[in-house]
Amino acid sequence: MAQYLDLLLEANARFNLTAVRDRDTAWQRLILDSLTLREALELLPPGSQVIDVGTGGGIPGIPLAISLPGAGVNFTLLDATGKKVRFLEQTIAALALTNVQAIQDRAETLGQNRQHRQHYDAAVSRAVGTVSEVLEYTLPLVKVGGQVLLLKGAEAQEQLAAAGDALDVLGAGDVAVFDAYPEGTGDSDLVIISVLKDRPTPATYPRRPGVPKSQPL
Repeated sequence: MAQYLDLLLEANARFNLTAVRDRDTAWQRLILDSLTLREALELLPPGSQVIDVGTGGGIPGIPLAISLPGAGVNFTLLDATGKKVRFLEQTIAALALTNVQAIQDRAETLGQNRQHRQHYDAAVSRAVGTVSEVLEYTLPLVKVGGQVLLLKGAEAQEQLAAAGDALDVLGAGDVAVFDAYPEGTGDSDLVIISVLKDRPTPATYPRRPGVPKSQPL
């Protein structure tokens, strides 16, 4: 984890990977926050596929992959920016991670790709957009019976309340919101939104690149 953080902060001095610059803050907001999703992913059977949508510098995917080396869970890191994906590829090689790959593409495009559409057992994401937007990016990539896990801050409940149409249209089932950290362990307002998928996403979703952001469901 420390080696990954060194690589991330060093590269961040050259081009923007994260708004977090301070190392101590980075341990909390990047590493520990990412690991709050570990418990849910530990329940996946061996051979499961997880996609991190809008991963940027590898958050939360790389810390999760590092923490689950023998669980048989494979991670795909998705980002649309070439220099970020090159950093991810270099980092994966430097850390000798065998359960991670990086892909450069837009979520809207990948969600219409037969090899990736409804292929993943789970999708994770942080700081990509509103809940409505991220559901359109992630649910088409998740198979029926799979799960989307979103890390969100204080705005989570308000955004989720506005995402009713997206949940209904995109094939969502049960939705749960819970604190990322146990009560009494700090002042973080981070929550995890869990969305189960119980039916296929209609073929018209995701819509063209840029549309989920400009015209959210």
